[in-house]
Order: sequence, then structure tokens, then C-alpha cells
Amino acid sequence: MFERLRGPWRVGVAEASMRPAIEPGDWLLIDPTVRRWPRPGSIVVIREPESDILAIKRVHTRPGGVVPDIQVTEPSTSEEVTVTVRLGPDEAWLVGDDPAVSIDSRRYGPVSVDRLVARAWFRYGPLGRIGRLR
Repeated sequence: MFERLRGPWRVGVAEASMRPAIEPGDWLLIDPTVRRWPRPGSIVVIREPESDILAIKRVHTRPGGVVPDIQVTEPSTSEEVTVTVRLGPDEAWLVGDDPAVSIDSRRYGPVSVDRLVARAWFRYGPLGRIGRLR
């Protein structure tokens, strides 16, 4: 859910794919003005390629980079395989912090910059967890 403010948007987190950094029930401020992939380690909001739903992921590798020896799910067989992926000029490799539950680039591959919605930068709730995202 998004609520438009003057600058950043507010978003509530419902899924566990970014545990332990971001927990279900956390409230985040996100910057929708970002137009290119932030540096690796940054947390972003995207529209997932498979479902078009909004998801929060971490940038692993920026455009033009190489993701060596990564375990991915082969779509036709659902088997885990090890591959090296070279990213295009507008693609990034995105992952969730909890690979056991995250649906991310290991499943759907590189993500195009046109799927980038915002950069998440601050948690404003719950009270005991307020602070910049890392």
C-alpha cells in the first residue's frame, strides 16, 4: 500500500523476504524519484517481472556487471542450476535477504530499470526499529 506525500512515499511491509533487515509490519519511507539503479547493497521497490506486484529487494549487481556462479531455478524444470550471468546496460540482479523465502533474480533473472519504482531508505516504525535502512 502506498500513500503519496510531498516527497517520499510511505509503504507497509507484508512479506518476509528481506528478513532480518526488514520485517513484516515495518513501515518504510521510499524515494520514487530514482531513475537508475542505486549502488549494490541498496534496497529498492520494484514491480516483479512475473506478477507485476510491488516487492522490496536488495541490489546485488548493477548494470553491466557479472553475477558469477549463482544458483538459479531453471524455469522449464524447476531444478537448481549454477550459472554465470552477464547483465545488460539497464539490468540489475536483485535478491531478498532471506533466500529460503525470497522470490528474486535467482528465479526470474535480471530486472530491467523500467521495473524500478523507488529506493527504500528509512524505517519509521515500529518504534523500536526506527532508523536508516542498511
